Amino acid sequence: MNIKKQTGLLYLYEALICFRMVDVVWVLFLLDRGYSLTQVGIAEGIYHVTSMICEVPSGMAADLFGRKRSLVLSGIAGMVSGVLMSLDGFIGWIYLGMIFSALSLNLISGTDEALTYDSLLEAGCEGEFKRVKSGMSVLGRVFSALSCTLSPVAIALGYRYTYWLTVVVNGCGILTVLGLKEPVVTETQKERTEYSFRKTGTRMKNHIRETFVFIMRHPRTMAKVFAGAAAACPCYLTMMYLQEHLVSCGWPKSWIGIPMLLIPLSGAFGAWLAGKCHGRLFYTMLVCGILGGVGTCLAGSLLLGVSVAGACVVRICEGFSEIMVSENVNRDFTSDQRATLVSVDSLFYSVLMVIASPVTGYLGSHYSMQLMFGVLGGVMLVSAVLLGILYRWRQAVLSSPFLR
Repeated sequence: MNIKKQTGLLYLYEALICFRMVDVVWVLFLLDRGYSLTQVGIAEGIYHVTSMICEVPSGMAADLFGRKRSLVLSGIAGMVSGVLMSLDGFIGWIYLGMIFSALSLNLISGTDEALTYDSLLEAGCEGEFKRVKSGMSVLGRVFSALSCTLSPVAIALGYRYTYWLTVVVNGCGILTVLGLKEPVVTETQKERTEYSFRKTGTRMKNHIRETFVFIMRHPRTMAKVFAGAAAACPCYLTMMYLQEHLVSCGWPKSWIGIPMLLIPLSGAFGAWLAGKCHGRLFYTMLVCGILGGVGTCLAGSLLLGVSVAGACVVRICEGFSEIMVSENVNRDFTSDQRATLVSVDSLFYSVLMVIASPVTGYLGSHYSMQLMFGVLGGVMLVSAVLLGILYRWRQAVLSSPFLR
């Protein structure tokens, strides 16, 4: 395998899939087209339900049928979504478009990471994964921030041309994936080229059983996965509520793009910083949990500078922890189940969001945004400290001479 070409194409693919200009304005597009807030809410709900249902099965499909095939299908699903979202006259097209949009991201989630790690593993340089993953994350976050700043361009183009632009970007993503080489590092992966559809049921049953056995036998690894998901949850919620909070505190609406650009770039800095870090995961996650909790509390401040600074701290911690956890758990994962196990991380995240979103929304609407940010940050801060103490206590007990 030409690993330089492979990683170069992976970098390009990451930039393409993160350039999602329509994500910032899709709600505005629907409202301008005459759809109600209720219909927008239903569309958002359909998206998240689809994402939860398809997250782990999409990872299984990548492991069983090949990561390249899954990424190609993701591009096709993204193109179908773009076409459906551009259609008028029937709300069902929008709902169906949201299903394909969620499915497109599900097929990427875990798959691109598994393909990256196994590509490096096949080339004998898996030790470079943290550096490569960090670079991809930085590039993706920068292009995501760039797509946010281009939201006025999307509004000027109109919904139809913007959605057709997403079709073109997804098509470019497919072409990029076709240039990748499918990594083969196990005997099971070699069997993909000799695949028979008559063996689908047997292979799927074996895969589910082996994945379940891995999860049961590696609780520490799954705890790391859960910790990564828990660190990402407050970050997303902070970003979700921050725009309204800043405007209510006096930030001019016409300049709201400044913090919305600065904060994602802070996440890119956190990802870059993680690529340079060689500390132990326990201590780095403990620090990220504490700083992330403090930053979330500060994001609720009525002082605009303090609020933005707090959100930047949260984003830095999220970008840092993403890389640290990803590099650590991928060393534990088996190649045959890698995409499935990485998808479990996203499933944990979705479950936490289903719980946290309505609770924080209730606190923000019935009490105050300051209380909501304070509770969210306080829960993160206390959880990090308590889990850190519990972990150290468990380590001390297991290493006690009385148990030897």
